Amino acid sequence: MIDKTVLRAKVEGTTNISTLPDVVIKLRRMMDSPSMSAAVAGHEIGKDQVLAAKVLRLVNSGFYGIRTPITTITQAMVLLGFDVVKTLILSASVLDILELMNRHLSGLWEHSVATARVANALADRLKLPNPEEIAVSGLLHDLGKVVIAQRFPNEHREIRAIVDARNCLQVEAELEVLGVTHSKIGMWLLKRWGLPAKLVYPIAYHTEFLAGREFADRTAIIHLADVMCRARGYGYPGDNRVPAINREAWDLVQITMTDVQDVYLQLDHELAGTLAL
Repeated sequence: MIDKTVLRAKVEGTTNISTLPDVVIKLRRMMDSPSMSAAVAGHEIGKDQVLAAKVLRLVNSGFYGIRTPITTITQAMVLLGFDVVKTLILSASVLDILELMNRHLSGLWEHSVATARVANALADRLKLPNPEEIAVSGLLHDLGKVVIAQRFPNEHREIRAIVDARNCLQVEAELEVLGVTHSKIGMWLLKRWGLPAKLVYPIAYHTEFLAGREFADRTAIIHLADVMCRARGYGYPGDNRVPAINREAWDLVQITMTDVQDVYLQLDHELAGTLAL
């Protein structure tokens, strides 16, 4: 087992996955300015045509449930808000790696998009503020699995072998091989990127929910969305198990089985045509 300090240092090391392009850092700083307008920010993002195209692919990929195609970054900002688009810029920077991961773990991208969509639908149904931000956490909730595959290929193969042999949850194999879960590894990377806690905490603790933590309502939504997607067979998260729903998470957001069924009915036909980029 790799020493945790060494493990974290390697996750945070300068690689193609943990170093953001200069344009992304510049855009994040610009968008933090209270005087920044959607038009100016959209123009700046548009200067990097590859990045702009990736952001628009994410916006139109289905996890926001927007039926009318969004064709400009400015339009995306007006509909979704600065914070969401700023986070989508970060998400777009790892889009290629998420797609590459599908070659190693087919179905992970589909599971991630579905979790984002279910999280958005639950948050909207339960009247939580900023459901679009919660959806971004859903999209990136399994980013740590990508990091494991990219940075620790030998351990990744060992984890896959354990999951296949025992038909267990991937987090159980991760703990055995690495001593930490993909949730913790994803948190290390996202903290290095400087993402706010309201986006990082739901990713970091969706497999280890505690009601007393900050942003527990958002974390509960990501936890429930992940389990719901597993139960419904949306994509493939790395194992065939459906973990038990945390009772505290269920009680905190006061979700009902009627809510669950309604979200399934809403998303079954929507997701069918939107799970591929």
